[in-house]
Amino acid sequence: MAEVLVPIFFFISVVLGLLGPKYLRFKHEQRMKELESGQGGDAGQLKALMEERKALVEERKILEQRVQSLETIVCNVDFELNAKLQRLAVATQSIAALGPAPAQRAAVSAAAGEAESLIAGQVRPGQRVANRFVVVRLLGAGGMGAVYLARDEQLGEEVALKVVAGLGLLDPSAADRLRREASTARRISHPNVVRLHDLGEENGLLFLSMEYVAGESLAARLKRIGALPAAQLRPIAEQLCDGLAAAHAAGVIHRDLKPANVLLAGDRQVKIIDFGIARPLAESGMTATNMVVGTPEYMAPEQVRGGQVDARTDIYALGAMLYHALTGRPPFSAPSPIALGLAHCQDPVPAPRLLRPDIPLEWEALILRALEKDPARRFQSASELREVFRVSEAPTWHGPAPTVRT
Repeated sequence: MAEVLVPIFFFISVVLGLLGPKYLRFKHEQRMKELESGQGGDAGQLKALMEERKALVEERKILEQRVQSLETIVCNVDFELNAKLQRLAVATQSIAALGPAPAQRAAVSAAAGEAESLIAGQVRPGQRVANRFVVVRLLGAGGMGAVYLARDEQLGEEVALKVVAGLGLLDPSAADRLRREASTARRISHPNVVRLHDLGEENGLLFLSMEYVAGESLAARLKRIGALPAAQLRPIAEQLCDGLAAAHAAGVIHRDLKPANVLLAGDRQVKIIDFGIARPLAESGMTATNMVVGTPEYMAPEQVRGGQVDARTDIYALGAMLYHALTGRPPFSAPSPIALGLAHCQDPVPAPRLLRPDIPLEWEALILRALEKDPARRFQSASELREVFRVSEAPTWHGPAPTVRT
């Protein structure tokens, strides 16, 4: 679909963005020359020309906005298909993990049974991997892989074993993402970033072993209990800032920060996980195949457009996560990922206190600052945001007033 839309986009850009305004400007210049040469111009005509010039400027602005919207749509055409494929893979991965009980198999539809053939890379409880890891149970599954609890007999401890599975077996870039995750995670050494142990391969099964964190994800907690009070969210936010600051100092942008990628070990420690699509600071926002990656509910406008990302892109995602944690929902909701992307690019962020009036004003100001569409108006680093928490019992912001929708 992207291959079809891109030529259309450029055609519209050229015709509407260039030819239309150029023609109107040409006619305008011709009439101005007529007036200057004294060919019948009067004050009324001059006024009409000034109005025409004003209309031309306004029309150009409208055309530019339309072109930007088309660009955003072109950059986001992959979201719809990717989201559906990942949901299918997660469902079939979970079905396969249940085992071959006849009653369970009877409930599986023909479509799901067909999709289950994609799970050739799955491992089973009790299976030994690389003559070192004994698989205990499935912890979770995504569109491109699965994570298992395993016993590392060399280290003598439990680890999380991440393998390429599901639709990842059909994606040539999935293995590269796992290798990149190993490479980027090794750059970061911090208590608030999950620790990586080893990367290995056995009989075509590519796996990554990492620190196992006993607890739940922030996504699971929000689903279980709903919105968090500010006092409970504060230590989570502080540790997220510390972990992000360490990643950014190592030259790594996470690019997919979301509640599902934050692990909570009880009420004491926070761990950032899943650097599978992380990139060094010097690289651009798009993948090699010009596909935008990330999670639409938490993506910054520059990431939605496939533009250059930096530490402030993660700051936006953190702001969206804090918004979700305090209000019980992300900043924007829409029926499709494309609509979500457009909302992040164009719509004002609803003030959190419109949803929950008991949210402290200081928290609202902090979150809205992190969610500014212009990166220059956000906090410029995770350390700067962390300092806001450090200097006050309640987070305060002394910069320019944030953009608010009332």
